[in-house]
Amino acid sequence: MSGQLEGKVAIITGSTQGLGAAIARLYARQGARVVISGRSRDNGEKVAASIGKTALFHQTDLTNVADCHSLVDAAGKAFGGVDIIVNSAADTSRSNLETFTPEQFDRLFHINLRAPLLIAQRALPSLRERHGTIINIGSVNAYIGLPNLLVYSATKGALMTVSKNLGSALRNARVRVFDLNVGWMDTEGERAILAKEGRPADFIEEGGKHLPMKRLLAPEEVADVCLFLATPKTQVFSGAVIDLEQFPFGATEYPTGEG
Repeated sequence: MSGQLEGKVAIITGSTQGLGAAIARLYARQGARVVISGRSRDNGEKVAASIGKTALFHQTDLTNVADCHSLVDAAGKAFGGVDIIVNSAADTSRSNLETFTPEQFDRLFHINLRAPLLIAQRALPSLRERHGTIINIGSVNAYIGLPNLLVYSATKGALMTVSKNLGSALRNARVRVFDLNVGWMDTEGERAILAKEGRPADFIEEGGKHLPMKRLLAPEEVADVCLFLATPKTQVFSGAVIDLEQFPFGATEYPTGEG
């Protein structure tokens, strides 16, 4: 039985761990050939090896324009083109008005916003020809954001606008664009950041107890949505911004569990 993405080629940025790796593995199980992308060669090659011959690792620093272009070129050389781009990579460095620096500002905007645009621009001829799909992994912080996520929130707000803009601009080319504003998710990267901040080892488990499902989102659950959006089942809509959280997002704080 053929998979839902049989014959498709997907680039997934930030796929050496966490959500990106979960998406890459799921896409591969559904028949896609996948390009694993990230800075860590060791992690990237492990993810690619776990998938097999239908996966290629391409080491990429998304602050570098040439690397963004070479990522697309590598997909074309290895697999003949690009059908799907999932922009999962993100720098989630914390900062507020007092602590952010110009260097941090530039880095976050280069990785979280400029890189998705550069990659889409390079892949555009292939996306047009194949009626491709772009899935941008955003964040619920795009709406306001936590106080210590000032610059990060700004990048995700901009990415949300870019996604809708491209959904409109590319509609007649039948290139679909989506933005997934993901809520609090349990990933290796999130745990590493919390540990660096000095949070207790059980911080994620304790925080999850206040959510409806009594836990955080799992990468595999978000990957399932990314699969759905990449299939022909969603070919009749584009430009959608989808909030992936356990409750309607808009409150100023997470639910307490009451009610």
